[in-house]
Amino acid sequence: MEDTGRLVGTDVVRRVSISPKAKAYPQTMTAVDPHKVILTKRRSAKTEWLSMLLVSSLTACMAQRAPVVSNTPPRQQFVAVSPDVKLEVMDWGGSGRNLVLLAGGGNTAHVFAILAPKLAKHFHVYGITRRGAGVSSSPSSGYTARRSGDDVVAVLDALSLTDPVLIGHSIAGQEMSAVSKYHPGRAAALVYLDAGGPFALYNPEHGDIDTDRVELQEDLSRLAHNEFDDATIVKTLADETRYRRNLQDLRDEVEGAESPSPTQSDRSSIATFQKYFVGYYGGILPEDEIRQLYEITADGAVGARMVHPSAKRVHEFDKEQFSSVDTRALVIVPYPNALSIGVTHDPAKLAAYKAQEASRKQGQLEIWHKQRKAEIVVIPNATHYIFLSDEAEILSLISRFVDGLPKSETPR
Repeated sequence: MEDTGRLVGTDVVRRVSISPKAKAYPQTMTAVDPHKVILTKRRSAKTEWLSMLLVSSLTACMAQRAPVVSNTPPRQQFVAVSPDVKLEVMDWGGSGRNLVLLAGGGNTAHVFAILAPKLAKHFHVYGITRRGAGVSSSPSSGYTARRSGDDVVAVLDALSLTDPVLIGHSIAGQEMSAVSKYHPGRAAALVYLDAGGPFALYNPEHGDIDTDRVELQEDLSRLAHNEFDDATIVKTLADETRYRRNLQDLRDEVEGAESPSPTQSDRSSIATFQKYFVGYYGGILPEDEIRQLYEITADGAVGARMVHPSAKRVHEFDKEQFSSVDTRALVIVPYPNALSIGVTHDPAKLAAYKAQEASRKQGQLEIWHKQRKAEIVVIPNATHYIFLSDEAEILSLISRFVDGLPKSETPR
């Protein structure tokens, strides 16, 4: 159902950022190497109470900064990004710095229906549904990382949004990295919500199964024309080794976690459907998003998932290998991830699942660590949908980060 975004990050002052919630817990530090550490936490009844107290304090402090906005529904509009493509844009209102929310793969802007109004208490908040999703256009092409970034900038231009902060979940990381590379200076900053995986910043040592598959196919194509080319042979062997390792990681991931499988009873209403999926998301999937993704029957039950086929998407997606991100960035990493209700009960498979997660995310930590303008925050025991499982902390981190940026010259 959801896309499997993968990420990690770094810090401009060469330290791990510890968010307010994390500080409330007893901490242990596990060394990755002499210069990198990963924060872990242990939960107890006392620390749970401290966490609740901290969330209440944060909420009270944020309430003092600006008046609470009304529960007015967001304004929906459609913005043309090319002659035959229009994207859905949601406007939750607010004032101050412009924040633009970008959903993960398979989701729409409505996935932020709970988070966005809370951000709109302090900022002006928008959301974009990318091409091929929801009610946005689904053309047969235009699904490369660069084109996705161009679409985002086209929306920014159409709405006259200057100095926005882009906040993306999962695969939206590649869109933000594309904006940084091909439209330098167009965004004031980027926030990666478990969106800093190899599609956002490529690590040549660890690779990425999608981009590496394309690379290996191109190697084999060159060998088909000249199988005695020594340089191509050496490159193919190296690429094949990396791809094989990623295939094994993928197998460990597939064996370690089962796909969501709600029963007919779980689908009997939107409320029961939301309750079931808390075990995967760690929080409530907004009703608005469920209505975008699934058919709702006359009696209110959740039916089949709606499909928006786009013939050429699979051939264009995830080919970009971004070597750097030169825009100021906050990279928020759930690590280790919270185990969902679908995780395997086989000890060997679970151990392999955890091992591949550690290898993959530590590899990304290494590459993000080299980015001069990036800051990393590691939140242990959160889900991939970190803005649902750890909403209060995400609100606090975004507010702190955005408030620390140079003031926008023309806030809307």
